[in-house]
Amino acid sequence: MPRHVLVPIDGADHSIGALEYCFASFPDASVTALHVVEPSPDRFVGSGESDPAAERAAARGDRVLERATDLADDRGREIGTATRTGRPHTEILSMASESDVDHVVMGSHGESPVAGPFLGHVSEIVVRRSPVSTTIVPEPPTAIRERDLPGRILVPVDGSDQAEAALAYAVETFPDAAHTLLNVIDLPFDRSRVDTTGGYLEKIRTAHERSAAEILESATAVAGERGGDVETETAYGRPGAEIVDYADANGYDQVVMGSHGRSFPARLLTGSVAERVARDSPRTVTLVRGEYGVGR
Repeated sequence: MPRHVLVPIDGADHSIGALEYCFASFPDASVTALHVVEPSPDRFVGSGESDPAAERAAARGDRVLERATDLADDRGREIGTATRTGRPHTEILSMASESDVDHVVMGSHGESPVAGPFLGHVSEIVVRRSPVSTTIVPEPPTAIRERDLPGRILVPVDGSDQAEAALAYAVETFPDAAHTLLNVIDLPFDRSRVDTTGGYLEKIRTAHERSAAEILESATAVAGERGGDVETETAYGRPGAEIVDYADANGYDQVVMGSHGRSFPARLLTGSVAERVARDSPRTVTLVRGEYGVGR
């Protein structure tokens, strides 16, 4: 369960949504709102002279953090605030590494896109490099307020330690939620277009389904050891896309999953399944770092 949560705030609706999610989900955690001022040096400003652009940026940052503090007051919460100057993702990661922060919650569409097309937005870089578990909130504050969080939580499992860590996090952090464990069966052929009856393809399908049943049985036992009562489901398809589609189609409020499952080789080229879910999901996604709960 998070003890100190860092919430980067840039004034955009989605960053305020992240703060609302934090208040609803972690009532006992310490919260720090961080605003990063991006430097924009004016080459015409001489040494010792004031920089109007920098002054405006600092003033705007003060207003953003004041708004966050006012929102916390409205929710009966106290928060800390911090301002840093630099590249947003660098400063967020630095603060997460240097302080006692153990969780980051941030909106997925802020006002500071990174120029490089491969890296995408600040949130994508934080997801990839964060030393702590990270929650990505793609919804505005109005949508978060309408949800009865923690609500219904989808936990994808694949038999890995990372999936077990995510399950432990979900059950222990949100004991009152309705948890569903999902295993996505990734067949090497399109099940909807191929008749698997009586041939070697049927053996492949049966082996995958048997493995899925074993994974779900083991995960259910892990949840039970932690006091969790869970449901189980299976789906067929590519894991990243299927998790997003399944959560959306079945009305889940959030997804909790391991930060890296069994897709490390693919991650080197295209990003992990977890990163794709965090990027594409219309619902909140929490990526749990592998050390949480493993071996406990």
